Amino acid sequence: MENQAHKQFLIDFGANLTSLRKKHKITRVQLAYEIGTHEKQLRLIEKGEINTGVLSIFKIAKALHISKKELLDF
Repeated sequence: MENQAHKQFLIDFGANLTSLRKKHKITRVQLAYEIGTHEKQLRLIEKGEINTGVLSIFKIAKALHISKKELLDF
């Protein structure tokens, strides 16, 4: 049961990230460049297929000019 909750968290985080990225009118390629990763990695995060680290969360929030709280508020 716990694994399902973890998977749902990743999916929800990814959906929120996608929504915020689009709201700020930045492409996945641009955001990936800003945070120093590959577009494929960012796509997998947005789809909830992989877990990302806290440093990536910091970099994403900074690149989108939002708070870390906003990125995790879903």
